[in-house]
Amino acid sequence: MYQPGGGPSRPELDFEQILAKIRDGIGRISQRLGGGGVGLAAALIVGLIVVIWVATGLYQTSPGEQAVLRLFGNAQDTPVIQNGLHWWWPGPIGKKDVVRTDLVRRLELGFRSGEGVADTPVPVEAQMISGDLNIIDVQMVVQYDIKDLTSFLFRVDDPGEDAGPERTIAPGRPDGRTLKDATEAALRLVVGQRSLAEVLAEERVNLEIDTREKLQEILDGYNTGINIVSVQLQKVEAPSEVQAAFNDVLQARQDKVTATNQAQAYENQVIPEARGQAEQIIQPAEAFKRARIERAQGEADQFLSILAQFNDRSITLANVLQDTDNADGDDDPTTGIGLLDVSMISAPDLDGDGFDILVSGITVLGAPGCAFTANEVLTTAATQTCGFSTSFAAQTGKLTIGEAFSIAYLGNEDLEIPQFVGAGPFSVRLVNKALDTDNADGDNDPATGISAADITVVDGPDGGEASGVDISVLGFDPSTNIVTFSVQSGETLQAGDQFTVQYLNLENLAVPATSLVTQERLFLEAMEDILPSINKIIVSPDANTVLILGGQGGIVPVPLGPATP
Repeated sequence: MYQPGGGPSRPELDFEQILAKIRDGIGRISQRLGGGGVGLAAALIVGLIVVIWVATGLYQTSPGEQAVLRLFGNAQDTPVIQNGLHWWWPGPIGKKDVVRTDLVRRLELGFRSGEGVADTPVPVEAQMISGDLNIIDVQMVVQYDIKDLTSFLFRVDDPGEDAGPERTIAPGRPDGRTLKDATEAALRLVVGQRSLAEVLAEERVNLEIDTREKLQEILDGYNTGINIVSVQLQKVEAPSEVQAAFNDVLQARQDKVTATNQAQAYENQVIPEARGQAEQIIQPAEAFKRARIERAQGEADQFLSILAQFNDRSITLANVLQDTDNADGDDDPTTGIGLLDVSMISAPDLDGDGFDILVSGITVLGAPGCAFTANEVLTTAATQTCGFSTSFAAQTGKLTIGEAFSIAYLGNEDLEIPQFVGAGPFSVRLVNKALDTDNADGDNDPATGISAADITVVDGPDGGEASGVDISVLGFDPSTNIVTFSVQSGETLQAGDQFTVQYLNLENLAVPATSLVTQERLFLEAMEDILPSINKIIVSPDANTVLILGGQGGIVPVPLGPATP
């Protein structure tokens, strides 16, 4: 193992001199103490020598410094990196090497600098061959520090380097000839892979990066413990004999770059202006396009809406529809209402294959804020009693306006307590014809066997004298469609109180035309297009529609509109 720092190995303490001084001291002490004190004096002196020797093992590491410890010449693997006072075996048993590792050192390749003088070229280091077989002068500065002190001190036996007062490396340190040769080898390898033009201008930054990586790879392979901080090119130029020609080439390249940048700047100016002018044309066109499309879409939607209303053949049921088939399985007559809850019981059948008119749809009117009885509207958050609109379609072809048919459905009818009921009984006529619900007569004909059992009170007042609804069905006359109700004993009914009955309704209907209000609106819109000066007024559906014509004679109302189908 090579002794760091070069030169012959020298112990940290000269024991010959120490022993000579100890013998002189013992002799003087013995003369003073006489023969009996010689032993004691010798012991004291030996102890003092041991203390002094042990104290010489103290050493200190400052910030940025590390220490490698050796025991009988064998270096410890891990340097001491903690700052402060430490102790290690004194010589000759132990030795310690304290070195500043964070100090950035400098290596010059291809030139030598000096304080107050111009840089001195070193052609033998600077001149090298590029990848296209041209000679080029490259001057470079390498900055490095120590990353592994043990390897730095003991892994490489370097002869050192004497490069003048600015750089003198003692033998045994790898940043002497080893670092210089490795740097020169890495630089020549990287330059030899590039053309002259790339080295002079185009690849200058990449040249530094690649050289640093290659140099670090070589040094790590030698276990030098050196870390390359940076590689900086100082001067990269062609040999002086052809320097003028290369300068012309570089100037031409620079002129090319300048012209390219000017053209790019002009392009960056002209193209945005052209795009802006194009946008000024495109945006109004796009706006006009969107306006026309939206207008056309609106007119189409309006037409389809009017067409849907014109083709509307729905009929509002007189009473509130109930779930009859319990298809949803929840045993709640107010849910699961569908097409099967409205039955076609009478209609034309020209082909003998079933009724020519079919139920095609059911719509709830007033949902979701509606209730199924009048009392529920009064006692809940519902705003109205639910209504149902039923639409019809032809089995084949088209429906014939005015064609008669009959439907049956289980429905609720809201009634009011008439005047002067007292303790009852009292009678009320139903709106629709009641049908046989329970088929008690067994003939499967809903038009026969109708009795009071087919009508049920499902909601009504509860006076409180006895629990339950105060009204019950007492009798029913199918010929007059009048239901007789009895009053629960002890209860007194108030005129106008709401109660609800449920029965199987029969409604005799006819295929409707477009609703009257829709016909009137379409008629007036057509008139408005023909006579823009006409002001229109659409009054309630129960009143006639009129046109208001203004003139010198005053305002004249003119009744208009198609007759109710």
